[in-house]
Amino acid sequence: MHVVYLYPHFTYPGGAGIVVLETAKRLVARGVKVSIISQSGFPDLPQKYPGIHFVFVGGSLPNTISYWVNCLGIYKKVERIIDEIHPDIIFPHVFPASYWGFLYKKHNPDIPCIWFCHEPSSFVHDQRVIDGLPFPMRFFAQLSNPVMKKIDNYLVPQADYVLVNSRFTAERCREVYGISKVEVIYPGVDISEFPVHPAEKEEYILCVSQLTSFKRIDLVLDALFLLKQKGINKKLVIVGDGEEKGKLIEQSLELGLTDIVTFTGKISRDLLISYYARAQCVVFPSINEPFGLVPIEAQAAWTPVIAARSGGPMESVVDSKSGFLVKPDSVDEIVDKLLYISQNGDVAESMGIYARKNVSSAFSWEKASEQLMEVFTRYAS
Repeated sequence: MHVVYLYPHFTYPGGAGIVVLETAKRLVARGVKVSIISQSGFPDLPQKYPGIHFVFVGGSLPNTISYWVNCLGIYKKVERIIDEIHPDIIFPHVFPASYWGFLYKKHNPDIPCIWFCHEPSSFVHDQRVIDGLPFPMRFFAQLSNPVMKKIDNYLVPQADYVLVNSRFTAERCREVYGISKVEVIYPGVDISEFPVHPAEKEEYILCVSQLTSFKRIDLVLDALFLLKQKGINKKLVIVGDGEEKGKLIEQSLELGLTDIVTFTGKISRDLLISYYARAQCVVFPSINEPFGLVPIEAQAAWTPVIAARSGGPMESVVDSKSGFLVKPDSVDEIVDKLLYISQNGDVAESMGIYARKNVSSAFSWEKASEQLMEVFTRYAS
């Protein structure tokens, strides 16, 4: 069996890209021939993921005007490569690579097209993402939105079957596209990457995120400020990068937090796992997150999670057992839970142990790849 993944680009380590690479790696181990067609990626990807055939077609990235000027030409390159490969399955992921798959399916109805919907096309249906785009891309996205919604709703039904990353995303598919028959395949973790035993905890809180406005890291800074007003100085480590980084640094300066807040930028995988393991807790304030890898990675590292009671984390964080779910946008609730974890070390340790068991039993790449194999086998035959 030959499966062709379609993914826009691997220029930063987003959750959807990790799902693509980790599931592809395990499909190869199961004897599946896997190709990934993308616009670009880090040069060492073929070395890190041997056995996967990477094809990079080039071109401007989707968050630029020039991509949309040249998008038909990019699709034609993708089309020619798929024609040359003759795969058994095409497996598109996020927008706009999903459109490559839908268009190819429309012109090649005999080839099965399985769409992994990480979320309904965010540049089309998520106003938070549109508002977070830099000008002039934001203006272009707003202007074209009515047309893009019609195109999106026309193309999505080309898929033969839809996979989603959470029950929350399944419901969003039903709301946006009217699709009710979907299958949930949870992303996973490689538990062998993480410490076998709990690490000694240090006095800091951890946030791991792409630094965009809708990830709401600003709420954690506000919580830190309230704690400081109570005479409690909690250190915060923020891992990640993005267009909001400058604003967040400015916010920490205005709140007088620069001595207790560290922005690391992008870091190595080994260092990230070390940060996860040593943190008192991980705070994940994003609202309506489709799934969220950070909460399950934190739990794999024996670390409790404070997440918004919203979206995918409601399916991965067990409230009051592996962490806490708090009211979305509530700085006060974040403060309360941070204080509780800080003042109740034994309970926090028990939460970490439960978190590890929770992830080990429910979220693994092996389980995800097994589900994919079942779907691909069914449609390839």
